[in-house]
Amino acid sequence: MRGMQPYPQDEVGKPKTPYLDAVISELRKVSPGLEEVVWELTSGNKLDSTEDDPASWISQVPDVWGWSKDKPVPKGADKPGIKALLAKIRAAVAGAGRSVDVSGFGPPNVFGSPSEPFPDGVFHAEIVAGLKVAARAAAVAERRLKVRILTGVPGFDVTASPWAYRDKLKRDIGADAKVIDFTIASMTTRGISSYNHTKFLIVDGVFVLHGGINWMANFYVEDGTYGSRGFGGGAPVTDVDIALRGPAALSAGKFLDRLWKWTCENATLEGEAGYGAWLSTNGDRIEEAAQSLYEGVEAEKPGTLQVLSVGSLGYGIEKKDTKSSYEAPPARAIEAAACYYRLLTARKQNNETNTDRDFMTVNPDANALRALVAAAKKKIVLSQQDINGFAAFPLYHALYDVRFLDVLAAKMTADTPVKVRIVISNPGAPDYSNIPDLRYPVAALLSRVALKTGSMDHAHRVLSAHLQLAPLRVGDEATWPGGYKYRLHTKIVLVDDTAFYVGSRNVYPDTTQDHGFIIEDAAAAKQLCTAFLDKQWLYSKKAAVYD
Repeated sequence: MRGMQPYPQDEVGKPKTPYLDAVISELRKVSPGLEEVVWELTSGNKLDSTEDDPASWISQVPDVWGWSKDKPVPKGADKPGIKALLAKIRAAVAGAGRSVDVSGFGPPNVFGSPSEPFPDGVFHAEIVAGLKVAARAAAVAERRLKVRILTGVPGFDVTASPWAYRDKLKRDIGADAKVIDFTIASMTTRGISSYNHTKFLIVDGVFVLHGGINWMANFYVEDGTYGSRGFGGGAPVTDVDIALRGPAALSAGKFLDRLWKWTCENATLEGEAGYGAWLSTNGDRIEEAAQSLYEGVEAEKPGTLQVLSVGSLGYGIEKKDTKSSYEAPPARAIEAAACYYRLLTARKQNNETNTDRDFMTVNPDANALRALVAAAKKKIVLSQQDINGFAAFPLYHALYDVRFLDVLAAKMTADTPVKVRIVISNPGAPDYSNIPDLRYPVAALLSRVALKTGSMDHAHRVLSAHLQLAPLRVGDEATWPGGYKYRLHTKIVLVDDTAFYVGSRNVYPDTTQDHGFIIEDAAAAKQLCTAFLDKQWLYSKKAAVYD
């Protein structure tokens, strides 16, 4: 473990990284015992881009900004962002020499569900196309290829069969599947509220693609069949992944190793109820499972970029970081964020993500995001599905992250105020939204700012002066063609046009296993703004409730 040893940026001649330093300082307080497993700073990385498109490390979908009747939204996989993403997936998988590691989240495969538990549609097809090439090369070279696929599912899901998906992969790949060692599992670590929510593609521990994009074609590519529609053909979800090469990929892989360790320790090979995971391998034996895919693997260093990897273990994997002496800073009126609900005749409340100190020590990415925002001096940009939690059946999460909103409030009320821009999905729970209307985020922000200013009138003036808040727009029209709303699923936090987070962690309260990358690089931040965030605001500001 690095412990308190200097990181590479402390060396003579290295660039100063105040944002990374601030986040690392917070991580050392909250989760010192999880360094190099749940969080880690690595150097020697590079953005995975092509020479002709330096910003191609950003995979954004559907990438149809400014669509109109004269420039209609392309159908299916012809959407420019989808076409580029699928090509990247196929090429990355096809280049695998040792391993392909995929993680995702999926709902039950029942009538009315617009997706399957494992990668489906064109996402499955491109993974298979890449595996055919990689398996053929492995067969010629007389070596084995390891393929690991993990999906998180709600605890009641009895449709997420890793055996059926393994057999489907074998059929689709063909004869060369014989050189592949499959490890496939579905898992949940606590009932219906804690499971894998990462969306990784990691190849050989060298390449990683990750962000918010789920492996669900009906939300991004196709409308879906009647009764199971995701409206991805004509009203696709807006989302972003980023691609990196270098030790950050290995760091992400080691995080997945931790999830796989729990999965293998809590798995059944026969689809029995009462287990946290269902697991399949070639011979359906636990000892065959690739539990530690990256143990002993040396990191390649193709570049000079520093990347901070940071994840969360949710509930059920580790109760707490036993090396942590962290105490959460006090928050005023913390009870205001509690979700109250009825279970049969009993009145219940949930505020665990705001009050459970042990949970915080094994879910440090929430602290990392707060520390990143707290380091801002001029500008904060959030591109998120929501800032309000899913405070309804069946999750009943807290209404918001009290301390995250308090950081935003502190920044907007500082002697030198910081401008805060927030773009969220159009309201309409539960379809890529946790809220029924925009009054919810406004009320949450007002209440936390009022605690700083001492009055609601003053809080209104602060928001009017220093907040930009809007629902997503992708073009000049208020909806997609046909009237369906714009949906946003990105998890992006950017500060001062210099440092940013992209991953699967939302800023609203959640208890899933997640992961993301924090990068401090002004040139990369500018590319992210130019390619995505600036375009998003260009159209979304027309619907702003604050600007």
